[in-house]
Amino acid sequence: MNTSTLKEKIMQSVDSTHSVTLINECKRSSKENETLFFLKPEFFLLEDFDKTDSLLTLIFEKINEFNIDISGVLALKGGFLKEARIIERHYGFINRMSVEGSKLLTNEDYEKICKALSFDSLDGFIIKGGHELINSEDGFDEARVTELWYSKDSFRMGEGFYIQYHNIKGKNVIIINGFNPHQIKHYTDRDSKIVLFLLQTDTDWTALRSRFVGDTFPESAAEGSIRNILYRNAEKYGIKSISVADNFVHTSSGPFDALFEICNFASNIKGVNFSRYNTNIYYLMKEKFGLTETDFKNSIDNPTAVINGEKTDLFSFTKNKNTLEAITEYKNYFMGKIAG
Repeated sequence: MNTSTLKEKIMQSVDSTHSVTLINECKRSSKENETLFFLKPEFFLLEDFDKTDSLLTLIFEKINEFNIDISGVLALKGGFLKEARIIERHYGFINRMSVEGSKLLTNEDYEKICKALSFDSLDGFIIKGGHELINSEDGFDEARVTELWYSKDSFRMGEGFYIQYHNIKGKNVIIINGFNPHQIKHYTDRDSKIVLFLLQTDTDWTALRSRFVGDTFPESAAEGSIRNILYRNAEKYGIKSISVADNFVHTSSGPFDALFEICNFASNIKGVNFSRYNTNIYYLMKEKFGLTETDFKNSIDNPTAVINGEKTDLFSFTKNKNTLEAITEYKNYFMGKIAG
């Protein structure tokens, strides 16, 4: 399907009443690297529809520039994402810490928090995840927590685990992942929609992340990347705000993260003929590396291992690595391990 036809079908999907719209049939990749790339809800919330068309033109130009092939396109509405709990799974640990962080903290976490905030003790402090705060405090909703969160810098305690200290109504409160309630609601609102692209390429994964899409913080994105272009030309594209919270596009961080995301977003959907077994990484693991079905399924659960004295998970360890190298690392360090 040519670019102009794809653009037209994507624009039509925005107004469609269907929860799922298959825009371009999904097929297995023949290139080494296969990633899930998607246009976030803010992409389709611009007041001027012509600007959305211009944005799509930019996306297709960048896909072509980096020698990337499109192997499938799919539009999903917010209601479907909510009902299928896709976004909750997508944000995984980040979301869990927002929903029930106060129950998940370990003694080691308390020590890290004290050190980060320069407190001797957390006695008398209330600790709440972003969602927990909304459920426990009158007058707090996603917008209020988001405003509070972006009023100051946060502290990173670990992968997917961020905190801030606030005095709320005279109470000392530590908020965990206060940015998360907004992003969940943003995706799952009834009028929201995203458009998924299954992309395949032999371009290095580091280039996909840094030079094709750009840094999570658009103001820090590499020159010429999608997020850099949108940040520096916001007015041209009718963008009122672009930030780490709303940065318009997403791509998987590495091959195994991509495998999880493809399975989560695009597989086993009625009317979409695609599953985990259609992924290139499945083919390579089975045919080139001789791995078993159990090995493949285990990799999706993101197992952990101690490497050079540090505990890490498969998705993080293989971030920005090409697929063959990532599978080799899985064999060397993570086979037979369990998710931590």
